Amino acid sequence: MPSALLNAAATISIGNAEIPLLGAGNIWVEDSLADDLSIKLTQAIIESALAHTAPGQLEIIVYDEGLSGLASPFWPLNSAGEKILNIITDPQDFKATLRYLRDHILGVKNVMQGLAPNLVNFRHNVDYPVEGYKLVVVSADYSMLDDETQTYLSVLMKSGPVAGVSFLIHSMTLGANPFIVNTCELLTPRQGLIERADDHPIFGWQPPMAEQLIATATHTAEQLATAAVDSIAFTEVQGTDRMWGESSADGVTFAIGKYGLQTVEVTLGDELNQRHNMLVTGAVGQGKSNLVSVIIHSLCQRYSPSEVQFYLLDFKEGITLQAFSNAETGSFLPHARVIGLEADREFGLSVLRNLFGIYKERMKLYKAAGVQNLRQYRQAHPDVEMPRIVVIIDEFQMMFSERDRITDEIADLLVKAVRLFRACGIHIILASQTIGGNMALMGSTADGLFGQVPIRVALKNSLSESHATLGFKNDAAAHLRSREAIVNGDYGDVSANKKTSIAYADDQILHRLRDQWWQKARDHVIPPYVFVGEKRLGTAEVMAALRAAPQHQEWQLMLGSQIEVDANPLRVPFSRDVGRNVAIIGTGDAVPVIENMMAALGVQRPGTKFVVIDYLEGQPQWDATRHAMAAVLGNLGCEIQIVPPAHATNVLVELAQLIGMRAASDPDIVVVGLGLDRFRSMPMEFQDLIKNGPPAGIHFVCWWLKLDSFRDQVGYGGESAFDIRLALRLDSQSAKSLMGNPLLEWRPADNRMLAWDMAELPEAVRVIPYSVFAPDAVLQ
Repeated sequence: MPSALLNAAATISIGNAEIPLLGAGNIWVEDSLADDLSIKLTQAIIESALAHTAPGQLEIIVYDEGLSGLASPFWPLNSAGEKILNIITDPQDFKATLRYLRDHILGVKNVMQGLAPNLVNFRHNVDYPVEGYKLVVVSADYSMLDDETQTYLSVLMKSGPVAGVSFLIHSMTLGANPFIVNTCELLTPRQGLIERADDHPIFGWQPPMAEQLIATATHTAEQLATAAVDSIAFTEVQGTDRMWGESSADGVTFAIGKYGLQTVEVTLGDELNQRHNMLVTGAVGQGKSNLVSVIIHSLCQRYSPSEVQFYLLDFKEGITLQAFSNAETGSFLPHARVIGLEADREFGLSVLRNLFGIYKERMKLYKAAGVQNLRQYRQAHPDVEMPRIVVIIDEFQMMFSERDRITDEIADLLVKAVRLFRACGIHIILASQTIGGNMALMGSTADGLFGQVPIRVALKNSLSESHATLGFKNDAAAHLRSREAIVNGDYGDVSANKKTSIAYADDQILHRLRDQWWQKARDHVIPPYVFVGEKRLGTAEVMAALRAAPQHQEWQLMLGSQIEVDANPLRVPFSRDVGRNVAIIGTGDAVPVIENMMAALGVQRPGTKFVVIDYLEGQPQWDATRHAMAAVLGNLGCEIQIVPPAHATNVLVELAQLIGMRAASDPDIVVVGLGLDRFRSMPMEFQDLIKNGPPAGIHFVCWWLKLDSFRDQVGYGGESAFDIRLALRLDSQSAKSLMGNPLLEWRPADNRMLAWDMAELPEAVRVIPYSVFAPDAVLQ
């Protein structure tokens, strides 16, 4: 058996004696007040308990009413990151701890289910870490404790040892209830010996030095820091010999761990108990990502992609979901429809909108079939494929990080989703490190959200987060160890707590399972759409979008990738109508964005002439690609003319003279202006060109750093000549003004662009710009 599973010895060693304690009894150390021997003996008992227990298997709770400092030498115990020493000095806090211990003892006995006489024996029969031991040290004048505290102690000291909770009382017996004293082994320290109530004194006892106690505590912490975490294998809770044998018609069930000898399973879609959605919380490093992985793999092993479909979103680093998308090998989780790595709020909103579209489609089918929900529909149409959808949103609270229209819409849709989606077989699992803070941004809608989430799984967390997850009277999550969880299927009601040891998602095992799933399903499923919020898009995506699009008679200008499921490109017509010019404003790098526009236009219309007014000459972001851009356009059969600043005025004057002379069949001319803020003497012909050029086939795609520079150069009324407006790292106020929307919510960010076509779009939209220019991708 692994070392951390070793059971604590039922006895501890003091001098030449073995005394029952952990899992076996209690000890009372008589405090004579004449010297500090009683404190030394109490410390020696604590030290021996640590020495007889594997690292991490014993928690020490000390109530030091008189501030004796008896626990001070043991402070190093908490240096390993696991809090195994808890010192209490406030009487009310001690009462709260006793209330917790009452529930804990009851929970342990529920786990044992009478299968063993005590926790020590039960642990001998179980091959995974189940329930630890607790040593409760009470240093106080017992007779002066209030009646409520004494009542708690009288019950717990009798029932606790069987459940692994033993008490070490450091107090005078004078005035104490003799029946309580009789539940303990009574020890009275003397010089060189310890008197016992059974008249069998312990000889040869020497009080430990403080240095010895500190060394023991430090050594225990070092062992705990380096000890391997013993765990429950995934295969112990989820069989791997039978794949895809379950139907989701009546719900989906997955395994997550062990409660005593029982495998803990959770069912979503339980119509009888109305359990359709789930909340998972846990502090950093307590196993939330592991739990999410266990849930996904258990479901995928039991149900085929035609029975269960996933929408997976991660609003932080995306590490939890990376294993389900391997772009290098082309293998994916076949059950996944959407995988959002490093998702952002706009994409989360898009996913919710997409799911509501599915909800409406399914409800129309149910209405036409005369049924009310997915279960009834599957019964009436057993041959129809309609998988249940499980939506997992990790760090979902990040969707509410700002109070704005996006937050309000997400909150509204999410509350409606947990209430309405159950009928059509869409279930939501919300996971978070914390829900006590950012949830305030949701206002009263938080109650509406969690009121529809009966299944709560709380990993180790703070007291406040335990209350936020399980309810104000349920602090069980604050007393867990790493990779333990409270599984509660009744909205956090204390009586429904199950302290569960979560299985370990060993990727060596799970990777093989994912390969099996993918190999079996690869010819029958469409790979999921994978959204990576920070991934920069470029020429390859532009060309792929052009090849996939139907052929159009008029140009299609590619503005960026929409932040939505399937990431459709935002494309607008680039006809010869008035106003078909493009203005790009902002301090972001517009050069690759413009280059991708030029490449896309050149692919669609060979023979186009590009006139580049180059005020970026000498700047590396343009000089590095200008020759490659010219070569690409030349290979497409287009003409490109690079105009240095000294000749810019003459070229514009010449173009203005062509307006009345051009025929409809003449190739279009696209004037590209780079860094036009530096064009200090813009000729008046420019204002005529931007207004009257498009009908003559002369279009402008121009970039200014500042909105004021743009307005100065286009003149009064000239702004309306630019239907297509793009903002790249443009400040919020300027963006509102450019887009003509004082209520616009926009914060400049890397790899994001605000796009609006006055003639085609009702309002500005956020897109991921095509900000990487790859010449080779154009001609593939």
